[in-house]
This record gives sequence, structure tokens and C-alpha cells, in this order.
Amino acid sequence: MLKHPIRSFRDLQVYQLAFRYSVEVYDLVQHFPQGFDRYLAQQLLARSQAVRTNIAAAWGQRRDRTALINCLCAAQLEAAEVQIWIEAAIGVAYLDTEVGQDLGDGYRYLFATLDQLMASASLGAKRLEESEFSTLPATA
Repeated sequence: MLKHPIRSFRDLQVYQLAFRYSVEVYDLVQHFPQGFDRYLAQQLLARSQAVRTNIAAAWGQRRDRTALINCLCAAQLEAAEVQIWIEAAIGVAYLDTEVGQDLGDGYRYLFATLDQLMASASLGAKRLEESEFSTLPATA
């Protein structure tokens, strides 16, 4: 049973994780060396924000199982891309290996969480009602 009612996508634990990790990405990019490859930073920032955007879209589509799964799948794809850009940042020494691996672990956990939500949605309405997308007020 959920402890707090979910009234918007911001109340979702998966969104809160995605938000926390995207703030970490933002903070880390601010410390990239001067003269660094801006494209790498832009991709990290854009992909980490896209995870959140797609989770919010999934909330908006939660009554349409196919659309919900598509949005969660898009969020998961973005989480995988963030992991690739984190690896690149580690590879060019913009990120400390340990810091990068910790952030990558966070995005792997987020990826797995999104996978579980998609599995619940795929299994049908009963399981979907047990997931964190179950609360019905439709406010964003």
C-alpha cells in the first residue's frame, strides 16, 4: 500500500529518482574542465531531463496502457543513453571514475525500475492498480 496519495507525476518515486539524478548530472557538468566538449555536456543534460519528461508523459497517459508503456519505454531508452554519456565522460576524464560509476548505477536502477513499471502495465489493469500509477486524480 502506498503511504502518500499520488496526485501528480511529481509524487511518483520513479520521477523523484529521475529528478535527483538529473540534478546530479547538472551539478557534475558544472565542474567539467574549461574548454571541454560542450556536446558531451549537452547530451548528458538533455538525456537526463528527457527521462523526467517521459515519466511525466507516462503519468498523463496512464489510462491508456499502450501509450503508458510507450512513454515508460522512451524514459528507459533515455536512461540507457545517459549511461552511455556517463561512460564517455569517464573515458575522457571529465568525471571521476567512482563518481561516474555511482551515477551510472543510479541510472541502471532507474532503468530497472522503469522495466518493472512496464511489466506491471503489460500484465494488465489489476497489476497496474498496484503500481504507483494507480491514483486516479488527473492533475499534472
